[in-house]
Amino acid sequence: MKRFSDVITVAAFFTILIMFAVSTLFFQGSVTVEQIKESELSPKQAVNEYVDRNFPMDSNWKTMYTNLMLGSGRTRFRNVMYTDGRLIKLSDNKSNNNTIENIAHINELAVNTDKPIYMMLAPTSAGVYSADIPEMITGVSQREMINNAYMQLDKRIVSLDAFYPLYSAREEYVYYRTENLWTSFGAYYAYSETVGQLGFQPVTLDNYDQEYALSSFCGSLYNDASVSSISPDRINIFRSKYQSPVTNVALHSLNDDKEAESVYFRSALKSDKKTDIFLLGDRYITADITTDRDTAPKLLIIKGSFANSIAPFYTPHYSKITLVDPARLEDADMTLSDAVNIEDYDQILVLFDIDSFSSARYFDTLK
Repeated sequence: MKRFSDVITVAAFFTILIMFAVSTLFFQGSVTVEQIKESELSPKQAVNEYVDRNFPMDSNWKTMYTNLMLGSGRTRFRNVMYTDGRLIKLSDNKSNNNTIENIAHINELAVNTDKPIYMMLAPTSAGVYSADIPEMITGVSQREMINNAYMQLDKRIVSLDAFYPLYSAREEYVYYRTENLWTSFGAYYAYSETVGQLGFQPVTLDNYDQEYALSSFCGSLYNDASVSSISPDRINIFRSKYQSPVTNVALHSLNDDKEAESVYFRSALKSDKKTDIFLLGDRYITADITTDRDTAPKLLIIKGSFANSIAPFYTPHYSKITLVDPARLEDADMTLSDAVNIEDYDQILVLFDIDSFSSARYFDTLK
């Protein structure tokens, strides 16, 4: 079996080498510098996108290589695994775990304010579909990691359980197949099961119209493992059947400010990061969402990437929602108090996926 696998690998190498030489001579890039400039990417993101999208026959040779490896029995490609029709980013919770230190920073925040603080640590698809991953790869389960993190929280912090609703709905479309994020459906299930602890009744699904913003989407995991048989993802938007409560969205960074009337930015669908349709992803230090609920409370969200698509579901309940990205605070050499005054808010929600939270090294910005 090993010899057959070696033959497949050698054949794949020479085939890819020939394809690369031919494509370099006869094929041009798929995107121009002008098209990249029209996108709303940072200079670094723009350079990465230009190189990725103009690499000679990039998708073709990646797909061929992946299919050859699958044919030889391989299902893992670096930190991505193909299983049961989906790509799963494997957790690196063995060597890169800063959970204790990060929880200490969250607890310190709780000590320094009398505002109620809530915390939601969401599982990624690797946690919900862990049964499809060999035990020798998974390490500590995400459910155990989340429970351990919650046990270390200051008693003034309320933990919100997103694992149970996502695991219960695991047969539904709660995670993208080619991107390491939950879908709008996954975000909705987490919202509807936990918003009661924030003091509100959830808005039911029959109050929304579902719109397919994009029906053929291949995310970042597909770049690592281009499995030709995998079904493309779709990006859904949940729109209120009644008038949206959102009146203004203001995004802020050191060198760029942007205003809009919606939490959905369709221009992102033209970029390489299409899930940035939700509040332009993780590009900005803060995002202020103002609604017409003038007498409702104000919510401060200390956010990771999973917060972008769940934030729209909170808008019917608050007069203002501000999202602060501690990773962007670190990039800008800022702290939380430089960006917002937490005393202006009625509630604080810390919302991350457990993988990002456990590996992060920027929570010392929460001062």
